[in-house]
Amino acid sequence: MLASALHLLGHVLISTTFAFTMITNEEFSLSFRSRLNAVSVSSHVLEKATIKVRCQCGNNAFAVEVERSSPVVRCHCVRCRKFHTSAFASYLKVSRDAIPCDSTSAPVQKYLDSCNEIGPVERLSCGWCNSVLASVPAIETGGPLGGGALLALGCVEDASIPPGLAKEWAHKFEEWKKEESAKWWEAAPSGRPIRGCRAERTLRGGCACGACTFEAWSGSEFQTQHCYCNLCRRLSGSVAQTWIPVYKDGFRWTKEDKLRVVRTTKHGQRHMCTGCGGVMTIVYDDQPYTVWPCAGAIEDDSMPKAEDMSRSLCRAIHICCSMMQPWYELPEDGLPRLKYAG
Repeated sequence: MLASALHLLGHVLISTTFAFTMITNEEFSLSFRSRLNAVSVSSHVLEKATIKVRCQCGNNAFAVEVERSSPVVRCHCVRCRKFHTSAFASYLKVSRDAIPCDSTSAPVQKYLDSCNEIGPVERLSCGWCNSVLASVPAIETGGPLGGGALLALGCVEDASIPPGLAKEWAHKFEEWKKEESAKWWEAAPSGRPIRGCRAERTLRGGCACGACTFEAWSGSEFQTQHCYCNLCRRLSGSVAQTWIPVYKDGFRWTKEDKLRVVRTTKHGQRHMCTGCGGVMTIVYDDQPYTVWPCAGAIEDDSMPKAEDMSRSLCRAIHICCSMMQPWYELPEDGLPRLKYAG
């Protein structure tokens, strides 16, 4: 009886958390899109600059010379989304020689994968903290890169990017495989009752290499929280990571060959794959009844269909917007923009 009561209490507490978390936090206005828009930025843009790259643990750090003409790329292909566990991969095209494939201070983990735009690639991440550093074509060909490489923008230190250049990157970029884009990224709750689409579903996900997979039951509490904190950006190598809270008793690992739990903050841990480095969940110390799977790790076909996405969401929000990078602007989606996490 006591166990049942505690179990029920857990569900009540989680439902309350789902419904009210972050409402009292400070928010930016709905018109807020970028930190740079709030400050005066010189119209002069440097033709060349040196930007600094740093992983979360700091052991893989290097500088890259870039030119104003260096293209920024957002790749929406399924393979890049799955590896970065993000809505899309955010890259800067750079010289192949600018990417250190080996480090003397920390190991560089290499994972052979593919991008649906450029073919076979070697994914580089820090062997200690799993921060995503770059994708390098496995075969040196001309192609879209002209023999270059793709630097993961999520690990570029914000302060090292000249404001004028950052503002250009926010507006001028190439988009690859837009037809494969994540339907949940810009979805907003419709506010209409869910009719004609299922309120309950089993979300299926896992890492890029397939060594770790999971299932998570999701119901009417289905929501997305897009986080722009430094940790989420570095571990994804991209613009943000999106989290979908589920009940712990509805979550299970279906394959955990290379699974490990890593404490990434003083208040939480993340499930990662030791094979490809993918980040799949967050579990918070003060939320024993909740698991937060990463939307980027979830299979598209287990999510609500595109036409049902808005009706399925009870909430969608942007969080940690006070920490967001200067080279990206939030979409004009009408979603709340919280300065911090709740």
